[in-house]
Amino acid sequence: MLVTEKRTREDFQKAGCSVREERIYIPHYLVEETIKYTPRKFSMYDSYGKRFLSVGGEETSFGPGGFKAPYLDWRDGQVKDSDYQGLADEAKIVEMTDEIGWMKTSVQPVEKPACVQDLWMAKGGFVYSRKPLHTSPFGQLGAQGLIEMAAEIMGGADVLREKPHLMFNMCTLSPLTMRKDMSEAVREAAAYGVPCFFTSGPMAGATAPVTLAGELTQAWAEILGHNTYLQICKPGSPAVFASWSRIFDMKNATCTVGTPEYALMRQAITQLGKRIEVPTGGGGFLTDSNTLDMQCGWEKFMNGLGDMRANQNLIYGLGLISQMNIFSLESMVIDCEMIGVIQRLLQGIKVDPSHLAYDEIAAHKVDGRFLSSKHTKANYVSEVYWPKFSDRRTYGTWEKDERNNDIRKRVRIKIEEMLNQYSYSLGLEKEAELDRIITKYEAFHL
Repeated sequence: MLVTEKRTREDFQKAGCSVREERIYIPHYLVEETIKYTPRKFSMYDSYGKRFLSVGGEETSFGPGGFKAPYLDWRDGQVKDSDYQGLADEAKIVEMTDEIGWMKTSVQPVEKPACVQDLWMAKGGFVYSRKPLHTSPFGQLGAQGLIEMAAEIMGGADVLREKPHLMFNMCTLSPLTMRKDMSEAVREAAAYGVPCFFTSGPMAGATAPVTLAGELTQAWAEILGHNTYLQICKPGSPAVFASWSRIFDMKNATCTVGTPEYALMRQAITQLGKRIEVPTGGGGFLTDSNTLDMQCGWEKFMNGLGDMRANQNLIYGLGLISQMNIFSLESMVIDCEMIGVIQRLLQGIKVDPSHLAYDEIAAHKVDGRFLSSKHTKANYVSEVYWPKFSDRRTYGTWEKDERNNDIRKRVRIKIEEMLNQYSYSLGLEKEAELDRIITKYEAFHL
């Protein structure tokens, strides 16, 4: 791997790696040894200190994704520069949505100083949701600031170490490169027990081999290299092995995520992770579509189904459209309905004497009165998935209802209701302390 920071190269060398200029060569035994150090499962905690999320094994949870400046405003349907209010709206809906297991700060408040935007994003997550926070640090200072903020939320650094409330999302640089800012963030994470979500995002045909097996090999090597450094820093540090391995569309010069190949790569990375028994993650429910149309729906469903069938542990991407370049609250809410549909598909058909219903068939084989039977009343609600937003009305009924004749209209009504009903409060004292920390770290950049 190409390692840009001298200190990191020295750490690798002390652990037994060969170093030639800026390249480090990790021996096979060291990779295997550090995999053994990596926890098979770990827990994330909410802001009250309660265990909220189990990561690893066969458990799957879902959350938003990205780090986006453009924001599709649900109020008027226009794409705008995102701001802190948009971030607050995202966090509030995350807090109130049962299908979502963590807060990923997707909306970037561009009106805030660029040097501390990572801290402002974290503040939005901490203030408006109790759920575990996943975010991306800007190097050493950013990582230190985020950890200090999380420690304030949890009641101290020792509590944060014991009950992780913060996870660092760290993207490798393809091909096979470890950046200085990532090295710095890894060391800070190791020191405070912050789980690291290592994700490799090469583009087949551009920053990785065009063959899927070749891209997969490179992506896996990048993830292993970063985890090796984490375990060198502190053995036993929690990590998630993830990938956003994509396809480069040479016709349009775009980095695509709404492709069957993208879905295959998610499943492949998950299978590799399960083979060595480490937590897995990646981007699901993603689309290349630039709006909430039919293409958006089937691409998100394809990606979500693939990840969920593979039992990927942390599935990201709720709310992202336009090749992960735009965040949409409407999309995030609709994506949660897709989760329910796919969960019902994967649940399958329950077969036992009651569900085979021999007696029910015998009782009504002549009169056909299944509609009013006790068996129907006892099983109807639990046997059938009931969507919140999908429209099952007749055409005539649908046509007359102009207020609710489009899924985006129905979702917008629901978003407004949820924001009006929102009640979580971090407290003014803690919020003021977060502001103090942000001001402190902003001064470091002056």
